[in-house]
Amino acid sequence: MLVKAKNFVLEIGTEELPASFIKPALENLKSQFQNLLKESHLFAEAVEVFGTPRRLILIAEGVPEKEPDREVLVTGPSWKAAFDCDGNPTKAALGFAKSKGVDVSELIKIETEKGIYAGFKKIVKGKDTVSLLKEKLPEIIRKIPFKKSMRWGSGNLRFGRPIRWICCVFGEEKVSFSLDGINSDVISYGHRFLSPEPLDVREVDNFIEELERRFVVADIEKRKAIIFDVAKTLAESVEGVLFEDEELLEEVANLVEYPYPILGSFDRIYLELPEEVPIVVMKEHQRYFSLKDRNGKLKNYFVAVSNIKPPDEAVVRHGYEKVLRARLADAMFFFEEDRKTPLSAKVERLKGIVFHDKLGTMYQKVERLKQLSPFVADFINADKRKAERAAFLSKADLVTEMVKEFTELQGVMGKNYALLDGEDKEVAEAIFEQYLPRFSDDTLPETGAGISLSVAEKIDNLVGFFGAGLKPTGSMDPFALRRNAIGLVRILVEKGVFLNLWELLKESFNLYSSQGMSLNENFAINDVLEFIKDRFKGLLSDRFSHDTIDAVVGATDNLADALKRIEAIEQLRKEEGFEEVLLTMRRVMNIIPEGFNPVDIGSVDNRYEKQLLESFTEVKAEIERSIEDRNYKDALLAVKKLKDSVDAFFDNVMVMDKDEEVRNRRLSILKEISETISQIADFRKIRG
Repeated sequence: MLVKAKNFVLEIGTEELPASFIKPALENLKSQFQNLLKESHLFAEAVEVFGTPRRLILIAEGVPEKEPDREVLVTGPSWKAAFDCDGNPTKAALGFAKSKGVDVSELIKIETEKGIYAGFKKIVKGKDTVSLLKEKLPEIIRKIPFKKSMRWGSGNLRFGRPIRWICCVFGEEKVSFSLDGINSDVISYGHRFLSPEPLDVREVDNFIEELERRFVVADIEKRKAIIFDVAKTLAESVEGVLFEDEELLEEVANLVEYPYPILGSFDRIYLELPEEVPIVVMKEHQRYFSLKDRNGKLKNYFVAVSNIKPPDEAVVRHGYEKVLRARLADAMFFFEEDRKTPLSAKVERLKGIVFHDKLGTMYQKVERLKQLSPFVADFINADKRKAERAAFLSKADLVTEMVKEFTELQGVMGKNYALLDGEDKEVAEAIFEQYLPRFSDDTLPETGAGISLSVAEKIDNLVGFFGAGLKPTGSMDPFALRRNAIGLVRILVEKGVFLNLWELLKESFNLYSSQGMSLNENFAINDVLEFIKDRFKGLLSDRFSHDTIDAVVGATDNLADALKRIEAIEQLRKEEGFEEVLLTMRRVMNIIPEGFNPVDIGSVDNRYEKQLLESFTEVKAEIERSIEDRNYKDALLAVKKLKDSVDAFFDNVMVMDKDEEVRNRRLSILKEISETISQIADFRKIRG
C-alpha cells in the first residue's frame, strides 16, 4: 500500500535568544530530528532549519504518514538446545514458542555471530508518524543544548530563553503535546512590533513565505544577504566602502528578525583617534559596520541595523548617532589622558597588576620577556635590542585608560602609543604582533622583533601555567594554552624559525626560577614539550603519514627542521623501493637492546661485517654533512646506499651470536649506524 507523504513544521517561539545560541541550537535540532527519522525507518525528502532571535524552526518535506511495517527476527534458545538429534522439539523450544504465542512448527534456524539459534519471523506494525512525533518531540526540545540555559516561572524545563509558544503541524494536522505546561498548537506569530497578531499554520508548505509577509525573515543567510547588500549600497551613497566583517555580519543577522540597515555619521574630530578605536567601539559596543574611503582610510560614517522599518528613519538614526557619540567622546578623553605620559613611563605601574597569583605580576612577566625575546631573536638573526625594547613596552598599555575600558584594544593601543612616542616602528609593530595569531587562520607576526616577542610570550605562558600545575583538561582551557601552542607551532613552522624547543623551554623555566617561582621543572618542560609537539602533529596530520610524523618528532625538538625532514621522507616514500630502505633501517634500530653499551669494534674478519663497515664509512660523512645542511633528501639517499650491505649482513650473520665478544662487536657496528641515522628520524616508528 502506498503511504502518503506530508510536510512537517516545528516552531519553538522564545524570548530573544542571544545571537551565538541560534546556529548551534538549529544544528542540534536538525541532527536530532534526522536521527529520529532514521531510528523510525522513516525518511524525508528534505530537512531544513531556520532561526531568528525569537524562533527556532524545523521544516521537513515529504515525511511518510506512518512507519513502514517491518519484519524482525526473534531469537530464542540455541538450535541444539531447541531440537534433539532427530529434529524433535525439546522443552526449551516448546516453552519458547508458547511464551511468544507461536506454534513450534514456525521456528526456524537463525544464524548469528554467536552461532545458530531457534527463532521466528515477526511483522512489526509501524506507528503512525503523528503518534511518533507526539512521543519524541518533547524529548528532542529538552535536549537542545545552550551555552547557558535558564528556568522560568514554576516549571522545571531549562532552555536558552523562556519558551512562549510551540507550533507543530504535520500536513494540516496539529501534533499535540505538552512541554512543561506549554501546549503545542497550530499558531505562530509574526514580528513582535510590525505584525504581532496570531498566524494560523494549517498549511505548512508556504510557512516561511508567510512569515516574511509578516516581517520575519526566517532564513539566516537571507538576512545576511539583505544586510550586506543594503549596507554596501548605503556606503556607496557617501563614496565609501563597507568594511567587510563576516563575524559581525553573522552576529547582527542573528540579532534581528527584519533587518533594516540605516546609514549614520559621527563628528570628524573622532577620526583623529587611532582608527582601530572607532572601529572597535562601533563593532564591539554598538554592532555597527564601519566605512572606509577608496584608499582604505576610515570615514566618519557607519551602518547600523534596525529590527524594524521605522516610520521616521531620522529619529532612529539620531538615536544611533547619539549613543555612538557618547562612546567616542569617552574614547577621546581616555586617549588624551593616556597621552599625558609616554608608554615607557607606564611600565612601572605593571607591578600592581597580577599576571597570576602563582606566577607573579605583569612587571615580572615583562622582566622575563626582556630576556627571553632576545634569546629567540638570536635564532632568527633579528635585532636583539629591538626585541628587548618591544618586550619592555609589551604590557604597558594594560594600565592605560583606553585598554581598561576597551580591552579589545590591548596591543593595538600599545602599538599606537609607541609610534606617537617616537619609538622604532618595528618595536611598535612587535607590541601588537605579540598576540598573533589570535585565532586559527589569523595572520602571523612579520617583524623580527614581533616574531621574537610572540614566541617568547607564548613560551612564557605555557611554561608558567604548566609548571604551576594549571595545564588544560579535556574540556577546560581557561588560559587558552592550546591556542598559545598552536600559534607557536604556526610561527615556528610557517616562518621557518629553527630553534630547539627544549633549550627555549629550559631558558624560560630558568627565568621563572630566577624570580623565585617554584615551578615543577619536569612537569613544566617535559609536559609542555609534548603538548606543543601534539599540536604540531595535529596540524600536519592531514598532510603526511602519521608514522612519518611520529618518527621525526621523536628525533628532534626543532619543529621547523622537523617539517623539512617529514617532507623529505614523504617525498622519497613515493619512490619505488624506498619504503624497503626505511624498513631496513628500522630493523637496524630495533635489534639493539635497550641500554646496550658499544665496545671497540677493532679489526673484523667476517666478510659481511667488513662489507657493512666499509659501506658505512663511505657514507657516514655524507649523511652528517647533509644533516648539518638540512638537506634531508640527500641524507636519506645516502642512507639508501647502506641497504644492500645491511640486508646482506642480516641474511648471512647471526647478530645475537652465542659468543659474547662476537655479539657485542656486531651490535656495536649496528649501534654506530643507528646513532648516525637516528639523527634524521626514529626509524623504529616507520610502519610498512
